[in-house]
Amino acid sequence: MSENYFMGLDGFIWFTGVVEDRNDPDALGRVRVRCLGFHTENLEDIPTKDLPWATVMHPVTDPSMQGLGHTPSFLVEGSWVIGFFADAKERQQPIIMGSLPGIPTNRPDYTKGFNDPRNKLSDQIDYVGDPSYGPYPVDGRQYKMPSGHELGIPDTNRLGQGQESEDHNSLIDRRYNRQTDIPIATQPYLSTVSDEAIQETRTTFEEPHPKNILEDADPYPSAQYPFNHVFETESGHITEFDDTPGGERTYRQHSSGTYEEIVANGSKTLKVIGDNFEMVVGNSNVYIGGNVNLTIGGDVRHLVKGNYHVEVEGNYTQKIHKNMRTKIGAGFIGGNLEEEIKGTHSFNISEAVKGRIGEDVNVTTEGDETRINNGKFDLVAKSDISAITTGGKMLLNASGNVSIDTVSGIMALKSGTTLNMKSAQKMTITSEADIDMDSTTETDITAGTLMDLNAGSEIDADAPTINLN
Repeated sequence: MSENYFMGLDGFIWFTGVVEDRNDPDALGRVRVRCLGFHTENLEDIPTKDLPWATVMHPVTDPSMQGLGHTPSFLVEGSWVIGFFADAKERQQPIIMGSLPGIPTNRPDYTKGFNDPRNKLSDQIDYVGDPSYGPYPVDGRQYKMPSGHELGIPDTNRLGQGQESEDHNSLIDRRYNRQTDIPIATQPYLSTVSDEAIQETRTTFEEPHPKNILEDADPYPSAQYPFNHVFETESGHITEFDDTPGGERTYRQHSSGTYEEIVANGSKTLKVIGDNFEMVVGNSNVYIGGNVNLTIGGDVRHLVKGNYHVEVEGNYTQKIHKNMRTKIGAGFIGGNLEEEIKGTHSFNISEAVKGRIGEDVNVTTEGDETRINNGKFDLVAKSDISAITTGGKMLLNASGNVSIDTVSGIMALKSGTTLNMKSAQKMTITSEADIDMDSTTETDITAGTLMDLNAGSEIDADAPTINLN
């Protein structure tokens, strides 16, 4: 009875064998293994379904209970394994201690045991997932597996084999799909506004090359055996910890092509093939010591629920190729715009300017103001127009006619001292009613030559004394 509970009391029997099935009905990570010397390769004598389930031994870093640890085990159909029988007499309780790599020299024969049984014509096991994951190895460059193993190639992952790594499908795909000629933004060239305007030539950046087999690749060496430690799954998920001297790096890739790589100098490349989502429930702090180039192929929508503060210690430029719209006070309560410019304000508008101001406009200019209009200038007000100078002259100068007209009311011209009216040629004063000229002191009317006083009826001159010379 004790022999059933204490391994080794009835002997210790080793075995080597080949995994032929991993679809454990109890989901314990067990595999069916065909053991050399104990089982025949004849599938009619011992089909795969009749092989015993072997328990896979896990390391002490794996709790192997309550869903904790690395489960299930990562043995696949065709894996060579080594272990022992817990029941040395019956040999029905195999325990696998590890796997054995090798160099395959023949294609697997699904009609015989000790081979990878996966084949569309095989009836030995039920496939789990995509049957194109196997069998191993493949023949020729038509890789069914991302690792791209062929006959005569060690079972060690290609990425860990030095020069052979360059034929790994992940590197081939990365080079083929590498992003190049990504444009970098340029600052606006304001030649009509600023004497210090700078015209820039558009430059680009690109996705770094993987490894350094190519002459124009990034300056770090290709992974060398035995320094690159690689983990790869059936569908092509890859993790690398590369300790190659001078090329130390880490790499993690999804089978879709999304990857993250950190190279020897600490530079990091992150490429997302699909959509990217980043959620931070708390605060986020980002520091970038150098420059940032951000190129976006589509639209950008930026929503800030709180306040938005931007502080630029250098220059701030914007270059907009089409339209720009700004709305302040888009909420129900409205909002204000406040600007303070410590220097000059220059602008150049190529076409029309339209605007509407709902209330008063108050503008104070501490210095002179010059406005040049090359076309017609209209000033229209529904109420009063006041032009007041408190400490200087007011000049109104026109190369053509000047007309001052009131539809109704009184037109008054008043001067604090002398009022001068002068015409380079004839001056005509016409009233459709009476003309009154009133002076509290003297009134002088002087003609350099002839003066005509002509009335349709009488001319009255009334004074205590009238002198006619």
